[in-house]
Amino acid sequence: MKLQRLSNKVAIITGAGSGIGRATAKRFADEGARLVLNDINKATLEELAGEIARKDQCVLVSGNIALESTAALLKETALKRFGRIDILVNNAGIHWIQDITETTSEDFDHVMATNVKSMFLNCKNVIPEMIKQQRGVIVNLSSVSGYVGQEMLGKSTFLYNMTKAAILQLTRSLATRYAKDGIRVTCVAPGVTKTNQITTVHTPDLDGFWQAVEGVQPLGRYADPAEIANCILFLASDEASYVTGTSLVADGGYLAL
Repeated sequence: MKLQRLSNKVAIITGAGSGIGRATAKRFADEGARLVLNDINKATLEELAGEIARKDQCVLVSGNIALESTAALLKETALKRFGRIDILVNNAGIHWIQDITETTSEDFDHVMATNVKSMFLNCKNVIPEMIKQQRGVIVNLSSVSGYVGQEMLGKSTFLYNMTKAAILQLTRSLATRYAKDGIRVTCVAPGVTKTNQITTVHTPDLDGFWQAVEGVQPLGRYADPAEIANCILFLASDEASYVTGTSLVADGGYLAL
């Protein structure tokens, strides 16, 4: 018998069409959540919906989460369909590998908007509803990259790292500000996870990349998206009722080196 740890709770999940977001949506559905799922790719959202058994408990909202209109639509959809918002999972984000000397202002604005501004917009829209309820949970997706300097494939990941560090601070600041309103704010900082993000950097030797990753992890492997989804589930559930303002690092021991 399943625990149903999120039974009838209403959750918004961004970037739900693939990777960690997709695994989280399926895990939340298994645990009884009612879902408002976002992704910029409508086709992947529809594929995901086909894999969720309780289709009447799942609403799809495609759109660019870096736009305030999308964040507002997610909130309005959740309230209209389900009457409240219990959980917000700010998962949507993109990777970036490029030295600072080769990064344009347009590149900078795009990555910051997708990875950080989107979370600002979602929180801005959802927190007033959670204050009315005097309860709510926000789980942000950061990364071990927010803690260290990194290079990948001979280039810097400085801009991606900046965004993930900003998410750590956003989490702390919102957690202390809204604790009195019954809102918990946490984040998950995954290590290298096998999603399709890496394929977007056009590495010619993807198999070699994953082998190299395995070689530098104390656990000797990269993460599966389902493992990160389990961390998000814990933080979103009542099992983490005394956890706020902190990050759950799931990196196979990478930061311990």
